Amino acid sequence: MLKLYGFAVSNYFNMVKHSLLHKGVDFDEVTVYPNAGADYLSKSPMGKVPCIETENGCLAETSVILDYLEARYPQQPLYPADPWQRTKCLELMKVAELYLELPARRLLPVVLAGAPADEKTVAEVKELMDKGIAAVTALAQFKPYVLGDSLTLADIVLRYAMVVADLVGGAVFQRDIAAEVAGMAEWKAMMASSPISQQLDADTNDAMAAFLAMLKGK
Repeated sequence: MLKLYGFAVSNYFNMVKHSLLHKGVDFDEVTVYPNAGADYLSKSPMGKVPCIETENGCLAETSVILDYLEARYPQQPLYPADPWQRTKCLELMKVAELYLELPARRLLPVVLAGAPADEKTVAEVKELMDKGIAAVTALAQFKPYVLGDSLTLADIVLRYAMVVADLVGGAVFQRDIAAEVAGMAEWKAMMASSPISQQLDADTNDAMAAFLAMLKGK
């Protein structure tokens, strides 16, 4: 049976888990935090989560895992069938990762651990996030899903990318990103109402105390 390594507070872990649950794939969860040691490095060479273990071996990097799952488990597809729309889905996924989630992640120590906010870093993060928000505004339809009438991986990736973007956006920049993008607030509510989202959100809340204790113990 496929194994999913990671932890429930990780938004990247939840991107993969959401996809697996949507597709109805049986899998076991193995709780692992980043840089878990030599044994985990044999599965995920950079020590990152998530990672999956398949009948053919292990695979890391979220976007790569999601692509593999689409090819290996074509039931309940999350890529559009049309080649152009599939590529537009990939484009929006990449924008959400590179220009919303990853810049905001640089300021997580400020939000979660009270680290001092370096002005240069804050300015760089704001500039990239401004561009990312503008790109999502240009690319997303929210009718009702990101690319139209069907759920795609763009919805899943954007939903969990926004976890970090919203956290940092609110705490550091005092801004409500969804209020700046037409249709996003309604889309977020719709996504949050799905049984899979509710399950993953509950799992995240249940795992938060252990995650914070792990951080303090470093």
